[in-house]
Amino acid sequence: MKESRFTTRDLAFIGMTLALMYIVQTITILGVSALTPFDAAKSIVSAFFVSIVIAIGLAKVGKIGTFTIIGIINGIICGFILPAFLPLLPTAILGGLAADGVTKMLYGEYGSRNSLVTACGVNQLVMTMVILTIPLLFGFSTMILSSAIIIVSALLCGGLGAAGGLVGSKIVDELRKAGAITD
Repeated sequence: MKESRFTTRDLAFIGMTLALMYIVQTITILGVSALTPFDAAKSIVSAFFVSIVIAIGLAKVGKIGTFTIIGIINGIICGFILPAFLPLLPTAILGGLAADGVTKMLYGEYGSRNSLVTACGVNQLVMTMVILTIPLLFGFSTMILSSAIIIVSALLCGGLGAAGGLVGSKIVDELRKAGAITD
C-alpha cells in the first residue's frame, strides 16, 4: 500500500491530470457538438475519453481520495465556467466519493486494472445519475427528461467510463513497461 498522505508531487500530478482532462473534454464536446444537436451525446461521449485520462492519473497517484480531490477541483472549475454551479459541485464530489469508497472497499488502493475500471465506471454512473436527477427533482426539464432516459444515460455513461478506465489501465501498463510510471 502506498503512503496515505498526499505529497506535493501527487497534487501536482492531479493538477496535470485535471488540465489534460479539460483539454480532452473540450475537444470531445466541441467535436460531438459539430456532429449532433443531441446535448446528452456530449456527456456520453466525453465519459469515455475523460475516463482514460483520469485512469492514468489514478494509477500514478494510487491513493484513495484522489478521485474526491479531482471531483472537488472539477466542480469548482466547472462552477466558474458554467452557469449551473450548484448542481455541478455536489455532483463531481459525490462521483469522486463514490469511486473512492467503492475502490477502498474492493481493492484498497488504485493501480490495478480492476480498480481503475471500477472507479471510472462508478464515477460516471453516479455523476450522470445525480446531474440528470437534480433538475427533475426541482421541476425543471420534466418534459425533456424521464426516469428511463436518466437511467439509460447513467448506465451508458457508467459503461463508457468503465471502458475508458480499461483503456487507461492498458496505457498505464505500457507506461510502466517503459518506466514512465513506477509503483
